[in-house]
Amino acid sequence: MAIKINGFGGGAVWLFRKHCSSLTSKVALSVAERFRRKKIRSYIDGFLSQREIPLFKFFMVETINRCNGRCSFCPANIRDEKRILKRMEEPLFDEIIKQLKEAGWRGSFFLQVNNEPLIDSSILERAKKVRNEMPNVKVCMITNGTLLNCDKLDQMGECIDQIVINDYSDKYRLSDSVKEIYKYVKKNPQKFLKVEIVINRRYDREILTTRAGNAPNKKEKNNKILSPCIYPFTDFIVFPDGKVGCCCNDCFEVTEMGDLNRQSIVEIWRGEKFRSFREAVGKGRQYYPFCKECDVVDAGSREKAIEE
Repeated sequence: MAIKINGFGGGAVWLFRKHCSSLTSKVALSVAERFRRKKIRSYIDGFLSQREIPLFKFFMVETINRCNGRCSFCPANIRDEKRILKRMEEPLFDEIIKQLKEAGWRGSFFLQVNNEPLIDSSILERAKKVRNEMPNVKVCMITNGTLLNCDKLDQMGECIDQIVINDYSDKYRLSDSVKEIYKYVKKNPQKFLKVEIVINRRYDREILTTRAGNAPNKKEKNNKILSPCIYPFTDFIVFPDGKVGCCCNDCFEVTEMGDLNRQSIVEIWRGEKFRSFREAVGKGRQYYPFCKECDVVDAGSREKAIEE
């Protein structure tokens, strides 16, 4: 597969995002929500009407709850970090793989939530475990690329299906380290025939969403977001200690749908806490306390997943 660079509209749009970030956030969220509203509503209604709750599309594991980024829009940046440092123990990670395998789950397995995955020195070995034990699962990693080098990329190419590099900067150009990665892949395409590599040009101080009221640079939500959120119906989020959060926007680990140290994955997903959560959010974000200040709209990956 080829490596590609997403510029999200090119240099002109970049300048608009940089200098009129609040306006671009408002417009982009409103357009995306209006475009996806009907499809999301239809999926949620169908989901809630089924006798047996369908399994999640995305499984996201945070093996260490730390990021080295300084992004102004993210609560998990190193300046605003307030979580107690935790790292997932290997037996728990192995048990997660075992349960997903036994459940016959097929979907996208993400090796991060609100963290930089490459901070975990064992992350590539863990990725190999997922690949070996669940060959039909799509293994994904999203990284800011600051800890990525060509040697690690070679290893990732053997066990990860999709690598997304969010290259955060205040300039419309690739950082030096990411530029080297791009050149390396272009020079050695035979090493990455089975992996999709995407580089996203990201403005590190962009105003995006409220992240359930936790975004450092955006506290007031876009009131035009009327549709329910798709995340409770597609995503399963695991923190390093085995606690299961309501969604990836719970950066500070304040919600708890269950605990994998005491319950199984399927038990939690089809349990009472998740059921009540979905019923509330299915009516509207304002009906669940954690979500009432959130204006996050799916960027398209979940919409694609529910169509498959």
